[in-house]
Amino acid sequence: MVLIVLRHGESEWNKENRFTGWTDVGLSYNGMEEAVRAGDLISQYNIDCVCVSTLKRAIHTLTTLSDKLQPSNNGVITTYYMDELKERDYGDLTGKNKDELKEMYGAEMVQKWRRSYYERPPNGENLEDVARRAGDCFDKEIRPLLEQDKNVLIVSHGNTLRALFVHLGFYTPDNVESFEVATGKPLYIDLKTNTFGYVNKYELVPYQIIDSRGFPTIEVSCYDKTTRKCVGKGSTPSGASCGSNEMLELRDGKADCYKGKSVFKAVNNVTSANSRLMLTPQTIKNLTALDQQLMALDTTELKTQIGGNAVTAMSFCFADVASKLSNKQMFEYIAELYNHKIDPQNLPTPFVNIINGGKHSVTGELKIQEFMIFSRDDMSVRKKTQAICEIYYTLQKLLVERYGASAKAIGDEGGFCPPIHTAEEALGVIEESIAKSGYQVGVDIFIALDCAASEFYNVDTGYYEVETDLFLNGDELITYYGKMIESHPGLKSIEDGFHESDYESWKKFTALYSDKIMIVGDDLFTTNKKIIKQGLENGWANTLLLKVNQIGTITEAIEGAMMMFEKGHNVIVSHRSGETNHAYIIDLAIGIGAKYVKIGSPCRGERVAKFNRLLEIEQYLQYIQPQ
Repeated sequence: MVLIVLRHGESEWNKENRFTGWTDVGLSYNGMEEAVRAGDLISQYNIDCVCVSTLKRAIHTLTTLSDKLQPSNNGVITTYYMDELKERDYGDLTGKNKDELKEMYGAEMVQKWRRSYYERPPNGENLEDVARRAGDCFDKEIRPLLEQDKNVLIVSHGNTLRALFVHLGFYTPDNVESFEVATGKPLYIDLKTNTFGYVNKYELVPYQIIDSRGFPTIEVSCYDKTTRKCVGKGSTPSGASCGSNEMLELRDGKADCYKGKSVFKAVNNVTSANSRLMLTPQTIKNLTALDQQLMALDTTELKTQIGGNAVTAMSFCFADVASKLSNKQMFEYIAELYNHKIDPQNLPTPFVNIINGGKHSVTGELKIQEFMIFSRDDMSVRKKTQAICEIYYTLQKLLVERYGASAKAIGDEGGFCPPIHTAEEALGVIEESIAKSGYQVGVDIFIALDCAASEFYNVDTGYYEVETDLFLNGDELITYYGKMIESHPGLKSIEDGFHESDYESWKKFTALYSDKIMIVGDDLFTTNKKIIKQGLENGWANTLLLKVNQIGTITEAIEGAMMMFEKGHNVIVSHRSGETNHAYIIDLAIGIGAKYVKIGSPCRGERVAKFNRLLEIEQYLQYIQPQ
């Protein structure tokens, strides 16, 4: 037994934003197309009976899609025309433009007339009236058909279906106002399990995979239900040092399964999301609308209901699907979405982690977490990659000569973990490796730090242990970094130089050095546009480190990036320490026009995938250039 409900396609008065009610109005051209698409979706089911409103737009929808309907075993579909399934009578509002009425009576009053369960428009019906007549019709005429195991399609109107959902117990008079019933988008109802959801052409199939640290994470594939073929996929990386405002990484916490790291709750949440998402041929190509649906799934501040990791995997999956079904590469799709013109000569420059400290250090004394290098902007991607690799080889040899074979051990992001004790020592050996590789420090190759200062900050004392037994307050740490900048002119970027909430130090440091280096906010901003707005207003930093899984969706992350671009600031699209082999961050960086992309060293597969994607896109853009 299957029950499908469908609001008619867009009518001519829907298109004109007018109250239609009981007036007989036909479908717009778009409404006819919606009806055809609805028929394609409903064709997944065998239909015995159709119950349709007697208003023209509902009947027109049915006749438009009727040749798509698949009859049940007896080969006959019985149609019942029912006055009780008519739209709500809007009385004196009928034919009036909703926007004009808002000007006259206010948006709140018009919303009550449109949606309120108890408020009646002048001389019209309220939703309670509609629920009474439609509910009685359902109980007396439609439910008996379902009890005979017949599959039933109802074609009706937005308010009629909304009232019916109250009658069936899915919504209450108090919350039904928020229930949106889109034109031409069928929903299925399972009365046995008391559930409902969209009839979709596409289905999300989630499963657990492992990241580059061997910890579980979530991957989501999207399948076309009619062809049973995968049309795109996405996965979620994981960070080691995380800001307090990052989205929740939902893990199961069962000690006997991956030591508590499994993500089966998040997997189940994606499976459940299928019924709440509209995944039709029309919506599946629109990443912005898809991400908005994800945001509506979990409106908590840190996405604690379904998990930020579940949301991010779905968002990356949607970006892959939307671009492929639009016959575009992902970076092309994103660039078109945000009106960015790609310059093949200015692709993002990689930030490359080559020495690890902090949580990844061997001695425990090298407090700064990452020492990175990056090349000058005007090199080709091929030349940038060559330079990075050559310096990496030279550094490895130099470290082994100086510290022994164990110095070439690598950390989570491919950087070496030598027994180095101070930042000065690390900078010295990096500069020596650059010079021995035939490049000039501060001319060809530059240095960047990710201090991850929250990791060596004592919230009780307010002091930073930037070196072993060297405790500095915020002002003293500013001086410490200032001396480093002066003595190492190749140093052009400092990320998370202060604790995420030490705003005064951020502000002072940025005021002093923003004209000399990039001052990068990672844990400071957590790619959150609300915090970015505060930071821009208060001068905390001049560069954003963008990580999609900090905020949840690609759309939200890009909104934060656009705020930085509008102020003329830089954005660095970044990997995480626990990565997957997807290289979508490269497409994202190119698509939005980010100047830099942080991807780790050229030695671990999940990092190499990012280098190679950048090289691949450079070659592709050269190939498609007019000859």
